[in-house]
Parts: sequence; structure tokens; C-alpha cells
Amino acid sequence: MAEDNGKKSLKYSLYDGASFAVMEGMTASFVTPFAVALNASVSMIAALTYVPQLFGAFIQLFAAKIVEALKDRRKILVISSFLHAVLWIPLLLIPYATPSRKYLLVVYIALQTMLVQLMQPIGNSLLGDIVPKYERGRFFGLRNKVVGAVSFASALIAGLMLNYLSPKNPFLGFAILFSVAFAGRALSGVFKAMMANPEPDLAHEGKFSIFDFVKRMEKTNYGHFVIYITLFKFATSIASPFFVVYMLKDLGFTYIQFTAMVAAELVASFIAMGIWGKIIDSRGTKFVLYVGGMLAALVPLMWLFSHNFYYLIAVEMFSGISWAAFNLSASNFMFDAVQPENRVRCIAYYKFFEGISIFAGALLGGFLINAIPAWIFISSIPFVFLISGVLRLAASLVLLPTLKEARLIEFGIGHTFFKRYLTIRPSEGLVFEVIGKYHKHEEQKHFEKQLKAEKQKTTAKKDERDDTKKLMKFIGKDISPKKEQHDIGNMHEIEHITEEIEKGK
Repeated sequence: MAEDNGKKSLKYSLYDGASFAVMEGMTASFVTPFAVALNASVSMIAALTYVPQLFGAFIQLFAAKIVEALKDRRKILVISSFLHAVLWIPLLLIPYATPSRKYLLVVYIALQTMLVQLMQPIGNSLLGDIVPKYERGRFFGLRNKVVGAVSFASALIAGLMLNYLSPKNPFLGFAILFSVAFAGRALSGVFKAMMANPEPDLAHEGKFSIFDFVKRMEKTNYGHFVIYITLFKFATSIASPFFVVYMLKDLGFTYIQFTAMVAAELVASFIAMGIWGKIIDSRGTKFVLYVGGMLAALVPLMWLFSHNFYYLIAVEMFSGISWAAFNLSASNFMFDAVQPENRVRCIAYYKFFEGISIFAGALLGGFLINAIPAWIFISSIPFVFLISGVLRLAASLVLLPTLKEARLIEFGIGHTFFKRYLTIRPSEGLVFEVIGKYHKHEEQKHFEKQLKAEKQKTTAKKDERDDTKKLMKFIGKDISPKKEQHDIGNMHEIEHITEEIEKGK
């Protein structure tokens, strides 16, 4: 029964993601064009990014306390989803407000962002308890593919609608988009209400303040990860709010061309998600994060070489592939590097620093655009792209090597009976242990049996220790009586042991 509920929850999570994607596709790429249609200034467009992120960052500090108070993560998610849906309705009236009240657009988007940022750590924590850890890479890859496909279709319809309706009524198209967004977000809340609701493990949660978290950042793998993401998102946000302005104002793209750019990125991301998910499960999150971080750093630099529409389509496809790797691996890293009982608090603190970095980056980007002359470019925006790309690259080169792999990975070594016996564990490095030769579906069955019968764990561990002793004796390695699992931190030693096994020593 519990297994059936888990499978149903995964299905409802996919439906939730699809409903959310309807809203996301209809609005995420078109809020800034809406501001451009309102003749908003560059400063106001920058404020659309940094003000909501600032509010969203501070709400993160209360996420863990809200969960502690209500002890019902699903209820928090459902209520927040419906409130988020309702906040799309006032945007229908913004075009009819006086010019002095156009700032209300920033206010409503900020309130929406607060709700989204509140839901993220709580939702991630809930999904982390529902999704089996050996399926996370594939499941989140599938979920992101579903979200990507629906977002693509929604964005394509939104762009065609705006292109058709704008000459007749500039704001009628946006009114339809925001109405559909309301319906999609409300439906998302319905599917959230149908998911399983395991109680959060508050008894074993580590109660530590954000100041304690900051003090330990340099000493923990997760702390290094947060530092890297914070600096990378700061560098990204220097440029990200202004790509739309650059396309619509400086390059003079139509809504059809703009939609094609958005669609190209979504399609590439959709195709890449499943591939990156499988690579994460086989190679680990650090490898994919490293690849994604290096590739995403190149995206703003590629915008400097040509204004050609078809060239920029290719750049956006490259961007979709790069960010698919970065975002999927970053989300998986959070699950792998944090204990389940501490997920809400740790993810909330991560989101706090991410929000502050996006606020600071967008604020700096808006200042630079107003302060730097155009010189050799058609506007000052490409200079911001250049600065953003250089800083992204610097953050990746300096900080990515400091991260350690945060999930168990199996290495196939040779074709002997002892095919899988090297693993990488969080904060432990390489650990030598006998696992035996079995396939993935057998490992899953083994994992499920362990959950159903706690007594079998003791027997399995005893058998594992006995097999480890036999293997160590077989290859001439001594085992300390106080440490039966022999840590291996040197790849040369691993290779030497492998050669001994293959030779039959």
C-alpha cells in the first residue's frame, strides 16, 4: 500500500509539474515583454528581477519555522499554490493604471516570488522523502522533460497569440496569458493536494541558525556548493534580466522571433534533461555540474559575436543544453548532500543566498547599463553580457574543483565476480566494500526489502563484513579490527588492487 501511494505520488508530481509548466510557459518569458509594452524603463525592468528576489530571499528564513509550526508540508504547498494563482488576476488591470502606479507590477511579481520561494525548499523536502534515492536522477530528468515539453508548447502558443493580437490590442494577449496562468497554477495546487504527505522528521532535525550555517560553510561540502551557486547566480543575474530588452528593443525582434528564441532553448533543454539525468545516475552530480557550469559561462559571451537571428537560435539551443545540466545537477546535489531531516532548513538557506545574489547581480547590471557607454556595440547591454560571462567562468574555474561527489556511484571494474565494490559516499571519499555482482533491478528489490524488514539490515551488514574480510585476505590486504571498511583515497592503490584481482592473486 505504501509503495502504491508512493507511485501515485510520483504520478501526481508529474501532473503538478505539467500544470505548473502551463503557467510558467505562459508567463515566465513574457512578464518582461509585458513591462516593455508598458514602456517601462530599464531601471524598472531590472527591479522586476531584483526586488522580487530580495523579498523571496528573506521569506526563506521562515520556511523551516513554518514547517515546524504547521507540521504539514502538503498543506503549506497547496495553500501557497492557490494564493499564487490568485495573484495573476490583478495583473489584468495594470495596463489601465496611471503611469505612477505601474510599479504595482513589481509589487505583484514580488508577492508571487515570495510564495514560490517559500514553496521551493518545502516542496523539495517533500519530494526528497517521496522519490527513492536510486531513482532521483531519472525521475527528476523525466519530470523536467515533462515540464520542458509543456512549457515549450505553452510558450509557443503564448508567442503566437501575442503576435496575432498585439496589432489589434496590445494588452488583450497578455490578459489571456495571465488568465491561463491562474488556471494552471490552481490546477497545480489540486495535484499537490493528492500527493502523499509523510511527516517531516523534526525530532532529528539539526536546529542551527543561518549564522551557524555561514560559520560552517567553508568546512562542509554543501557549504562550498552554496558559495559556488551564490557567486555563479550573481554573475548570471548581471545579464539575465536584459536579454529580453536587448532582443525586443535593440535588435528589434518581433514576438514571433522572440518566441522562436524561447522555444529553441526549451526544446534543447527538453531533449537534454533525460540524457543529463542518466549521466547523473552513472557519473554523479559533480561531473554534470562541472560540465553545466563551464558551458553556461560561455552563453553570454556567444551573444557578442553576431546579431544574426539564426546564429542566436543556435546560441539559445546551446544555452538550453547547458542550463539543463546545471539546474538538474544542482537540484540533485541538494538532495544528495543534505540529510533528509535537515533538507527544509538547508535548502531554505541556500535559496536565501541565491536570492540575495540575484538581487545584487540584477541591481549591478541595471547600474552598469546606465553608466557604460555603447562604444563599439549597438547599446551598453553587450558589455554587461561580457562581464557576466567572465565572472561566471571565474566562479566555475575556482570553485567547482572544491566540490566533492555527494552520491553513491557504482564503478564497474573488470569482469570478475567482484565487479562492483567501489563506491563514492558523501563526505567519505572512496570506500572499499564487497557488493557482489547484480543488476540494477535487483539492487532496487534489495533496497525495498531493506525498508520492509529492518532485521535483514543487521544480517546483510554482517554478511558484507564477512565477505569483505575474505576479499581482503584474498588480495593480501589486512583489515584493522576497529575499521572493517577500508577507505581508499588513492586512485593508484585502487588500480593496484584491481590488477591483483584480475590476475587472481
